[in-house]
Amino acid sequence: MNRNNIAAFFAVILWLSAASETLTSVDPPADLQVTDLGHLGPLQIRWKAPLSLTSKKLCAVRYMLSYCNVDSTNCKRVITKQLEYTDGFNLNKGIQVKLQTLVKEQCTNGTEQQSDWVETVYWPPMDGHADSKVRDLQCVVYNLEHMNCVWQNGMSAPYDIKYRLYYWHEDLQHTMECDNYIENQGTNVGCHFHSDDLIEFSDFNICINGSSAMGPVRPAYYTLQLQDLVKVAAPDLINLTSSRTETIYIQWKPPVSKIKAHCLKYEVQFHGKSSNWQSKIIPDPVTSTTLNMTANAMYCVRVRATVNMFCADESIWSDWSSIRCLTEHSDSDDDATKRNIFVELIVLTALVLFVLMVCFSSIYTWIRWKRLIAKKKPNMLLNDDIKDVTKNIYIDC
Repeated sequence: MNRNNIAAFFAVILWLSAASETLTSVDPPADLQVTDLGHLGPLQIRWKAPLSLTSKKLCAVRYMLSYCNVDSTNCKRVITKQLEYTDGFNLNKGIQVKLQTLVKEQCTNGTEQQSDWVETVYWPPMDGHADSKVRDLQCVVYNLEHMNCVWQNGMSAPYDIKYRLYYWHEDLQHTMECDNYIENQGTNVGCHFHSDDLIEFSDFNICINGSSAMGPVRPAYYTLQLQDLVKVAAPDLINLTSSRTETIYIQWKPPVSKIKAHCLKYEVQFHGKSSNWQSKIIPDPVTSTTLNMTANAMYCVRVRATVNMFCADESIWSDWSSIRCLTEHSDSDDDATKRNIFVELIVLTALVLFVLMVCFSSIYTWIRWKRLIAKKKPNMLLNDDIKDVTKNIYIDC
């Protein structure tokens, strides 16, 4: 057998082998399971490859995963080559999971084959009446230093109910319980978190359940992004200055906190003596602005801050700073002041001239009186007396 015959023989073998791998249908994945990891939100979805594909070495196998809450039409879809997938879920409702097999490449002649869907529904624990779970959870992170979460009792919560809060994030090895409850008349109505408990840009999962002599309490689940719940401290050290062009210059300092200065934006409010508050949003992260004002008017200013869109998706405004006021004198007031000073200088000058005139008049009168007396005395005595009297008069003046 020559070389050409040998090559043709192996080509036929390879063609037959590839033809034997060609698929006209694909089986769905097997043993689809959903497992709660105990982290108050994340669930692990696992499955096995179809048995019919275990020997198909030329097939490129992937999986289309679709999941959402049972009453939602906005399902997420993920394509993966792995046999498991983990994501966070809203555990207040059931979770519907669907999965199918995708095959292409040589074993399908380049076209993609899709299996039927397999699906399952995972139901988190739903013990207790729905109206027994807490309502209206509100969490605020104060200046990245601590967080307070408060809630209201359920609509049908028993009088002896005891709520408990548990939380988890990716830096924790296991779920933690609140160690500093906020109480009202002996009932837990909130939790105070220290700075060490907080984490940004990661899911912060919370579960609030409880107990009562009347029966179980329905758990409530929440997933928070703490960077969206930050309330910064109010700006301080507001400085107001004015110019002769009827302009107010406003400057302030960012609040002292762990929040970077470039993450803040500000709102300035101002009003005149008889006007309402007007607002001005300041471009990030500027800490000064100017205002045009009416001459001879009093203006008051206050400033507040929040996290800008580059550091959070949502934000909470700080409290307002203390109010600072400034009275601006107009140019007409300055002119009046100048005129008053000029008048005062004229009056003072006239007064000085008057005093000088009185002094010289007194000297002249004394000299004339002494000359009349001197006519009766010797010339020498007259001259001496005139000198002495004149000297004394100058000294008195």
